Amino acid sequence: MAALQESVRKAQAARGEGSGEAEVHEMPTAKKKTAGKTAGKAPAKKTAKKSAAAKKPARRQRGA
Repeated sequence: MAALQESVRKAQAARGEGSGEAEVHEMPTAKKKTAGKTAGKAPAKKTAKKSAAAKKPARRQRGA
């Protein structure tokens, strides 16, 4: 485990990340959209009815 940690430290030093501290940037705030008038709700879509598949009897094994 110590060898792994030393390898990680060497890799970080090679990349210039030796301090261990990450840079933190503030995210820009999102602008809220004003609620506009809606034209009206669209009617609910009807789903197509599925016909039941015909049941087939189970096959019997031969000679058993």
